[in-house]
Order: sequence, then C-alpha cells, then structure tokens
Amino acid sequence: MKSFTFFHLLLLIIFINQPLFSQDVLTLREAIEIALTNNFSINIARNESEIAKNNSTIGNAGFLPTLDATGSYTRSQSNTKQEYFDGRTIDRTGAKATNINAGLNLNWTIFDGLAMFGNIEALKELRRIGEANFKSEVEINIADVTETYYNLIREKQVLDVLNETIVISKERVRIAESKKDVGSGSKFDLRQAQVDLNEDRSNLLKEELTYEQLKVSLNQLLARDVNTDFDVNDTIMVNKNLNLDDLKNLTLERNTDLDIAKKNLNLSEINLGLARSGWFPTISLVGGYNYTNSESQAGFIKSNKNYSLNYGVSASLNLFDGLNTSRKIENAEIEIDNSNLILDQVKTRIEANLLNTYKKYLNSLQLVQLEEENLTIARESVDIALERLKLGNITPLEFRETQQKLIDAKSRLVSAQYDSKSAETELLRLSGQLIKTD
Repeated sequence: MKSFTFFHLLLLIIFINQPLFSQDVLTLREAIEIALTNNFSINIARNESEIAKNNSTIGNAGFLPTLDATGSYTRSQSNTKQEYFDGRTIDRTGAKATNINAGLNLNWTIFDGLAMFGNIEALKELRRIGEANFKSEVEINIADVTETYYNLIREKQVLDVLNETIVISKERVRIAESKKDVGSGSKFDLRQAQVDLNEDRSNLLKEELTYEQLKVSLNQLLARDVNTDFDVNDTIMVNKNLNLDDLKNLTLERNTDLDIAKKNLNLSEINLGLARSGWFPTISLVGGYNYTNSESQAGFIKSNKNYSLNYGVSASLNLFDGLNTSRKIENAEIEIDNSNLILDQVKTRIEANLLNTYKKYLNSLQLVQLEEENLTIARESVDIALERLKLGNITPLEFRETQQKLIDAKSRLVSAQYDSKSAETELLRLSGQLIKTD
C-alpha cells in the first residue's frame, strides 16, 4: 500500500474545501473603497466637516453689512364727530384711513476691536479641525476594516487546519477499523479514534460560527446588507521593513490626533484675542431710506407723503461690564495652558503607543519565523506518526498528541501573522500613512 503522506492529505483537503458555487472574493482594497462610500461614521464626519467649511465665511465672521427691509400697510374705518368754537360741526360716519410705511436700514460694523478678524481665523481653524476629524474617522475605520479583514483570513486558515485535522482523524479511524477487522486492534482504540474525530468536528463547527460572525462584522463596517456573502484572500502579507526612526519622524509630522491637538491650541490663542476685543470700541456705519404715505377721510390732513434718507456713524464703548471681559480673558489664558497640556499629553501617549506597537510588531515577526519552522516539523512528525500508527509502533494517545501539536503550531502561526499585520496597520495609522495603503 502506498504511503499516506501530507501531500495526499492536502490534495484531499483542497478537494473537500472547494465550494459547489464559488463566492465572490472581496479584496481589502474593495472593502476599503466600500467603507469610504458607505460607512456611517465616515459619512457623519464628512457632513460635519462640510458644515465647518460652510461656516467659514466673511459674512459669518461679521465683515459684511446687514441690510433690512421693512414695510407695513394699515387700513382703518372710524366714525368721527367734531365740534368747533365757531359753531361748525363735522360728522363723519365710516371714514376710511390708510397708512403705508416702507424702509431700508443699513448697519455696517467697520471696527469691533478686531473681533471680526479673530472670528474669521477661528472659523478657518474650526474648518481645519473638521477636516482633521474627518481624516481621523477615515483612518480609524480603515484600520477597523483592515483588522477585521485579516482576522477573517486568520479564521479561514484555522478552518483549513481543522479540516486538515479531520482528514487525519478520519484516516486514523480507518486504520483502527482495519486493525480491528484483522484482529490486531481493539474496539477501544476504534472508539477513541471516533471520539477524537467528533471533537475535531465540534471544533470546526465553533470556528465556522466565528468565521460567519466576522463576516457580519465586516459587512456592518461596510454599511451594507449584513447577509451579504463573500470570500476573502488566503494569505496575510506583512511588510517586514518598517523602521522605528522613520515611523517616529512621520508620526510627529502626520499623526492626525497630534495635528488636532495643535489646531486646538491655535484656536485657544485666537479665542484669547477675541476676549480682548471687548476692551475696544465698536464703530458702525448706519443708513436708511424711508417712505410714508398716509390718507384719511377725517381730520385736518387729507394725505401726507414723506420720503427720507438718513446716514451717519455710530460708536459705542463699554465702560464697565461687571468685569466680564477680564474674566473671559483670564479663562482664555487658562484654556491656552490646558491646550498646551493636552498637546503634551497626546504627544506622550502617541509616542508610547508607537513604541509598544513597534515592539509587538518585531516580536510577532520573530514568532512568525519560529512558528513556520515548528509547523514544518509538526507536519513531518504527523507524517511519520501515521506510518508508525499503521505498523503499530505508536499508541493512539501518542498519535493524538502529535496531531494536536500540528494544530497548535498552525494556530500559533496564523495568530502571529495576524498580530504582526495588526501591529503594522496600527503603525501606519499612527504615522499617518494608512490612507495611502491598500
């Protein structure tokens, strides 16, 4: 009889795992593109950024004048009886009167203690903060999509291991049955082999559930029908050339959280200037045009029309506001101090996160190399153990231990591959490179 090696096992596993109807393979690039279009958090952040952009106008800052139009029309009907000293009497019943008023009023603040200049700078800074928040939301969701996608690949590889294990366990059951039939094996060995096979099948069912749940999670991140079925790629490719010094420089230059903290510091300094504007006068240009037309069937004047144009300058200076301006200035200075502290806090947190993640990245790469060697040894061991089991030179328990070492070696390998890719993704996010990657 020909030797039953791992080559035969893998061919059998490949045949067993071929679906009757092939699923569409979703690539990571496609998943990210779908998330950028559909993801709820990204779209909310995009809309908030658009609002901040719309608010950043000179009109909202107070540079432009206000022009108001007013108008009114009234009509009345009255009964009037008038008696004069010379004996005359005027009696009006149902006398009608109309009154028309229309006007334009212009108010243009040309100086407000430079507050309008502070307002436009604050609005521009808020727009930039909105854009940075949008970028941060995109990075976070791309990282979530990437990690979930590679977690699916990990689970898919675990499923392959379990299917591989089931094939081996089936072969063990076949060997036990053959030995029992010829009298060289026991019923106990056969039952034990069947129990181990059922255990492998149970583990497979649990992992299949985990795999399907991860599919739902990825569909949720992509904001599409959670029932959408798809397949993923088979391998986890890791960039093994990331350099800590390069990552540090890029992080200080591109990290989004650090950028937001710097912009908030700028905004705090602008707010201090806005608070100080309360010490200065406000000067405005005013003007107006008014039209009045009154008509009455009773009284001394039958009709009256009036056209008027007015213009001028108004100025105001607050002499005392209960020390509120001083309070606002003091609070603005405290806010600047807080913004500096937050900036230092964010910088320290990011540097610590970068260093810890890089250490995890290096450790995972070493584990990948080690577990690849262990997997090769474990597969050779199972191959030898199968032959020894057929010859009766190894006990079923010893064979099961050898088989379990193969499962453990493969599981550790795919976990190390996933951990290294997860660390790589986080390093790219921290250094502001994630949006440019697939």
